[in-house]
Amino acid sequence: MLTTATAISVGTVAGCLGGTNEKEDEDIENDISEVDRRLAAEMAETIDDDLSVTGWELPGMFIPEYTDSRGVEVDATILGNAYADIVDQGFDRRAMPTALTDDGDVYFMVFIEPEWANAYLEGDWSQEAYDTEIEDSAH
Repeated sequence: MLTTATAISVGTVAGCLGGTNEKEDEDIENDISEVDRRLAAEMAETIDDDLSVTGWELPGMFIPEYTDSRGVEVDATILGNAYADIVDQGFDRRAMPTALTDDGDVYFMVFIEPEWANAYLEGDWSQEAYDTEIEDSAH
């Protein structure tokens, strides 16, 4: 079940990407492997240690929602490291971690791309460059 904030987030992203196609969304949902679900759950559990995860969805992209944000700069390191860990294990979906206010409204969201995590893991990007890329994606 999507929370209100995720529904708004997905709607916002859909608007940015040019709309939704419900049939396509159903096909994507059916194509999600158990490995991807396990890795998404692993990242949610990892970030929950620092950022209180309230839920997550995997409708083609991974959307963890959390409260207790420490700000984009600090969150980027927490989120980026956890995401890199699952990309290193084969996760290849885009992520859109979403920080929520205490009222459940969207505070901000960032995108994290598998290519960014791979560049970091392979040593092409420093931790600072990786974190900055995540921070710059905030909206």
